[in-house]
Amino acid sequence: MSTTSATKHVNFKVGANDWNKTSANYAANVSRTPMSIPITRLIELLDSHSSLSSATSILDIGCGPGSATSQIISSHHATLPTTTQLLATDFSSGMVGAVSQARASKLNELSLGTEKEAWARVTPLVMDAMNLAPLLDNSTSHIIANFVFFMVEDPAKALKETYRVLKPHGVGACSSWSRLQWMESLAIAASRTFPKLNKPTPEMPTVSPSWTSCEGVSEQLKTAGFKEIHTEYVEAPIVMPDVEQFAHFFLTSGNPAVTWITDILDEQEVKEVEKELVQVVRENCEKNDEGAYVLAGTAVVAIGRK
Repeated sequence: MSTTSATKHVNFKVGANDWNKTSANYAANVSRTPMSIPITRLIELLDSHSSLSSATSILDIGCGPGSATSQIISSHHATLPTTTQLLATDFSSGMVGAVSQARASKLNELSLGTEKEAWARVTPLVMDAMNLAPLLDNSTSHIIANFVFFMVEDPAKALKETYRVLKPHGVGACSSWSRLQWMESLAIAASRTFPKLNKPTPEMPTVSPSWTSCEGVSEQLKTAGFKEIHTEYVEAPIVMPDVEQFAHFFLTSGNPAVTWITDILDEQEVKEVEKELVQVVRENCEKNDEGAYVLAGTAVVAIGRK
């Protein structure tokens, strides 16, 4: 999403270079984003539908900095078979590099035990979700794809590849966004700022409607061949004790969620959007019991069986 053409942002398609540019920042700040929140539920669904204690291989598609792989190891290392393969794949070499660094750090930090042994079996690979070659047909028992499929060029092709590499009766879990109030707020801030800058307001990138509801995601999985499909909504908000700090972090993150704006503005113009975003949040967002503003986020999580 680094192109300056607004029309190319409408369908929220993100390229490998977009993630490469923000991979280091993303890896360092992933705990401050809501992207990791649905992972807990996805792992629960994988384990309840097909116990991770029986996993022969676990594939993390669109792994980013390795959040799902890390959480699986953290929560299940004691029960994972010692022969379980863990593959962390992403089409961004920057993200795969972040996983490699995380693996090296864990192997250096951890003492002997099942957690260290699990990290030793992690294999980071640059791989496109739409082309999982050289992975063999019917080779993987568990697959997790957190916020991936709705952003690829051909989601149906990615799901077909996911289905192909799953073993018979294997399970695949994925997530998408139903609502992103931080994107909505940024769009409002842009609509107020760009006219003042005498520039046309770009269109906000959007998630395809087929991925924003439980019904839509369920239909996508069904079309790909999955059975025993389960979908649900999970709340994944951003909590902001300091609105100004959040707005600055968000607008300077290089994340594709903001580059549709920041790539076509200079530094001072971005600061103007940042100021407006603070105002929009204060006008439209509720506070929690601790007085922090909350930007609503709702994810769709889903699982299906081959």
